[in-house]
Amino acid sequence: MLPVDYIPLLLLFIIATILAAVSLALPHFLGPKIFNKAKQETVESGKINYGDARRRVPVQYYVIAMIFILFDLEILFLFPWAVAFWDLKWFGLIQVGIFTLLLIESFIYIWKKGVFEWGSQ
Repeated sequence: MLPVDYIPLLLLFIIATILAAVSLALPHFLGPKIFNKAKQETVESGKINYGDARRRVPVQYYVIAMIFILFDLEILFLFPWAVAFWDLKWFGLIQVGIFTLLLIESFIYIWKKGVFEWGSQ
């Protein structure tokens, strides 16, 4: 390929860069500039922060987060099965049935143990 063949690609990058720069700069220059204390606050997930950032967080918060990640990752194992569903026939259906029953059993076990109860700790 000759360097001339790359001109359309170069034009694409130049136009994309110009559009991105204009999209970022235009609101800065045309937007309202009203400053107040509420706008200067640090906001995380729509909630205004309060207290010290180093305050204690209940262990239960982390336990539920870990369980969510665990079950979320287990669900990912169902995607390869769904892709190969027609090739696996009854064997694959029985295997994923056992897998699903084990997941449900695990969920019921941690539920009965009271892991989801905030007041237990």
